[in-house]
Amino acid sequence: MKNILFITADQWRGECLSSRGHRVKTPNLDALAAEGVMFARHYANAVPCGPSRASLHTGMYLQNHRSGTNGTPLDSRHTNWALEVRRQGYDPALFGYTDTANDPGDFDPDHEFMKTYEGPLPGIKPVIMMGTYPDAWANWLGEQG
Repeated sequence: MKNILFITADQWRGECLSSRGHRVKTPNLDALAAEGVMFARHYANAVPCGPSRASLHTGMYLQNHRSGTNGTPLDSRHTNWALEVRRQGYDPALFGYTDTANDPGDFDPDHEFMKTYEGPLPGIKPVIMMGTYPDAWANWLGEQG
């Protein structure tokens, strides 16, 4: 079974990599791009970021998944890449965030995911979550050196 590294990023354009000619040096991302697949012409399906991520995660257009704003729950009737690869024997893990508002019908009202729209994508195992308050993420990075 192959390992897959799926990176999504906010707030920067693809040409911000030094491998694409930008003056800022990004050697680790450049090495990943050289060894893997880099999509040179990738476009967001929707704005803002939450609906765009929902489209990326589900493979559906916004009018179909209907998570049209940041914080609009993603209906659990829809599958996503994490659930699908989990069915194939993979164990998808999250370092960072997916900013997925989970379907409230799937959780107890007191569950931590019901207090924020920054929950993990269903099917993915959060290892280190980063959201509005990235303290855990920053601490983990510090521990890694």
